[in-house]
Amino acid sequence: MSVQSLNFSYMKQLLLVRHAKSSWSDPGLRDIERPLNKRGLRDAPKMAGHLHSLKIIPDTLITSPALRTRMTAGYFAETFDIETAQVDIRQDLYFGSEFDWLHIINTLDETIRCPAFFSHNPTITHFTNQFARNYIDNVPTCGVIHLQSEADTWEALHFDNTRMLNYYFPKLI
Repeated sequence: MSVQSLNFSYMKQLLLVRHAKSSWSDPGLRDIERPLNKRGLRDAPKMAGHLHSLKIIPDTLITSPALRTRMTAGYFAETFDIETAQVDIRQDLYFGSEFDWLHIINTLDETIRCPAFFSHNPTITHFTNQFARNYIDNVPTCGVIHLQSEADTWEALHFDNTRMLNYYFPKLI
């Protein structure tokens, strides 16, 4: 059987997105309240547009409750015509572990085709490295990791049946 005749449509795909660059201009803000800075406001729509041009289209956005991740997800929602009211906010994407993140994935509704998760370092880098063949030292701000799994269901997705297809960073575009 040739590669061209294989049907990959059953494979699960997902995106991991580190929030765009955040502002530190107001030292009185709590970490969860920090907005995007100028570079972040430029990079978030740039990265969403880049994915759109590659025809990598998320249908569900799931974000940490932090303002900077919600703002980043908002640019993706706009680019992919997803109502911002439909963006799912999950506390475990703020300071949860890789296993908390995997639990979120494993409990996704099967109608979801390609979710995008918006979160933070260091967990996003650690989580990415569970799937990567080559170690990634750091997922930079507004970096996007594209994963694909051989799993037939979200519940079956795990570190050993999922791999990183590609990564996209603002400085590489």
